[in-house]
Amino acid sequence: MIDSIKPENFNPYLGYKLDPGEPGLSNSSPASLSILRVAAHELGNINQFKSQALKKGGIVIYTDIDLNLKRRGGFLAAVGGKSKAVILYRKEISKSTPQDSAYELQNTEKKVNETEDIKQRIEKEIQKIMNELRAETDPEKIKKLLNTLHSLEIYKSNSSSLDLEFILGLTLDLTV
Repeated sequence: MIDSIKPENFNPYLGYKLDPGEPGLSNSSPASLSILRVAAHELGNINQFKSQALKKGGIVIYTDIDLNLKRRGGFLAAVGGKSKAVILYRKEISKSTPQDSAYELQNTEKKVNETEDIKQRIEKEIQKIMNELRAETDPEKIKKLLNTLHSLEIYKSNSSSLDLEFILGLTLDLTV
C-alpha cells in the first residue's frame, strides 16, 4: 500500500490566542498562511501604536516585529508574534510666570539668530563643496564630497535641532 500524506497533517490549522486586552479576533489559519496572518496582526498593532502616538502628540521613531517560527506539518509556520514601537513625546511645559515668558522670548530670539547663522554656515559649506566637486577628479573624493553635500542638504531642508557637526558626521550610502 502506498503511504499517502493526509492534508490535515501536511497543512494543519493553527489556533492563536491574543494577549489580554489586545483587540482583534483569535482566528485560526492553516500553517501555509500562518506567517501572513501573524504578520498582518502585528502590523495592525504597529498601526495602533502609531495612532495612539499621534493622538498624544508623539512621534514613532522605531518599530519592530518579531515572529516566532516553528515547523508545523510541511511548512515553516508562525506560531506567535511580538510587536514593539519606540515613541518620542515632547516634554511638557509647565505654566510659566511673566518673568519666565520674558526669558523664553529672549531664548527664542537667540535660537532664531543661531538658526540663521547655522543656515548661512551651511550655505557657505555647500558652495565650498560645489567648488571642490568641479575641480576634483578622484572618484573616492568625489563620493565623499557628494555624501557631505547630501548630508548638508538634508540638514538644510529638515531645519531640525540636530547639531551641524552631527549631520556632517553622517555618511549616506548612495549605492543603488
